[in-house]
Amino acid sequence: MRSVDRDVKAMAQGMDVIDKQIDILSGNTKLRKAERMRLERLNAIKKQLIDHPKDCAKLVKVHNEAT
Repeated sequence: MRSVDRDVKAMAQGMDVIDKQIDILSGNTKLRKAERMRLERLNAIKKQLIDHPKDCAKLVKVHNEAT
């Protein structure tokens, strides 16, 4: 199960940072379970940012106000 807090923190970093992290993790031939899960999470976040940018921005704003 994915953590909403982790997803929102990654969304707040922006697409450039997410793309760089995906490239770094994708370049590794052997990934540990945690790295595979991180790559999966980053790919899901990237998809959401592309498909629903306004909703993602709203989610980040609401989450930052709540914490």
